[in-house]
Amino acid sequence: MPSTQVTYRYAATSTLRGEDGQVSVGLASTGTGTFLDAYVERADVVAAGLLLVGRVASTRFHDPTTATRLAELADPIITTGDGTVRFESLSACCGVAARLDLPADGVHVTTQTPGTTNVDLGPEMRRLLGGVLPHDPMRVRVADTGLAVTTLDGSAHERTVALPDRWVRSLADLQVLASRMSLRATLDQRQVRAFLRSLPPTTPPRSTFWAQPVGGGGLRLASRPVAGGVPLGGPERLRVLDAVLRHCREVRVYAADGDGPGASWWEVALPHARLGLGLSPETSRGFSGEGALLDGDDDPTADAALAVSGRLGYDLAEGRFFPRLLPVGRDLLGTHPRLATATALVADGAVHPEGDHHVVRGRTRDYVVRLGSPADRCSCRWYVDHGGTRGPCAHVLAVRLLRDGAPPTGEETR
Repeated sequence: MPSTQVTYRYAATSTLRGEDGQVSVGLASTGTGTFLDAYVERADVVAAGLLLVGRVASTRFHDPTTATRLAELADPIITTGDGTVRFESLSACCGVAARLDLPADGVHVTTQTPGTTNVDLGPEMRRLLGGVLPHDPMRVRVADTGLAVTTLDGSAHERTVALPDRWVRSLADLQVLASRMSLRATLDQRQVRAFLRSLPPTTPPRSTFWAQPVGGGGLRLASRPVAGGVPLGGPERLRVLDAVLRHCREVRVYAADGDGPGASWWEVALPHARLGLGLSPETSRGFSGEGALLDGDDDPTADAALAVSGRLGYDLAEGRFFPRLLPVGRDLLGTHPRLATATALVADGAVHPEGDHHVVRGRTRDYVVRLGSPADRCSCRWYVDHGGTRGPCAHVLAVRLLRDGAPPTGEETR
């Protein structure tokens, strides 16, 4: 796959701010003035998709009874410039991702230039979108001042807002995870409706199920790994797709190879649009806990490196990375707790080579790390529990840092 090279010029400076113990990133839109002005082909489909993206952002699937500040979280990220207009969000628990893609045949463009920005999808916008009918016209404008939507019922404008820091690492992790997935199942509208109706209303937050292929097509829920099955933690989370199923042509299901727990991507093919829903391996786990960024640097391709730094997204339907520049560098993503611990271990001189392995000194015991043949291994509890499926442990990272000659900083603490 050829490397993706994109040049961005920002009209303003992005900001990093702290408030009430929370850190947020203020996205400066690229370009100047308007970087999208278009009429959509199917206003009803776009309206339903945008409302779903906003609903995911304002939902805490891990603890749905908690409603703290959720009204402030319906904030889609908008990306333009590669021939597709994209609206994406993460849930408040960072375990569900949604993205509405409008390809070239779904928009009639007057103006389109590369850009990424973040806006608030407030009550006024949601009311306007809720009244859209199938053949209504809809004009969408995205600029450095925010998002504007005009329909027969009026107009709504939403300002640019800060991007929550908790989204940044999860968004970057998800792109790395998605780039490792492949198509596992295809369902028609009848089959996906039947599967969603069969799902239990709730499941334990740390449980994992599998979507098992059945004869004649379709899926059924299984409690154990099965050949060709798709890992599905928190299957009830899929029910948010009900809002767009009336427009559904088919659903394509993606997951990484293997029979263990993992993330999955469920993409609904719509008229002139696609709606994707990404699920973390468990309801209680956000995407950032999967450690994909920590292993991403081992991929030598330029696109993988850019995805790790938050500068690319991944489109499973098209099998390619796309430019989606979050205004952060590897330094922010590098604050991963495991990486901070590994850096501290190296700085403290706790990593020692011994023959064909390394010994890492911990607080209460020593750990044996072996790199390669065929995968990195450690004697710690993290490796015993996860076997590398959630990224490397801090001890493996420390050995890698020492191997690669990373200079100890002594600034991090365990």
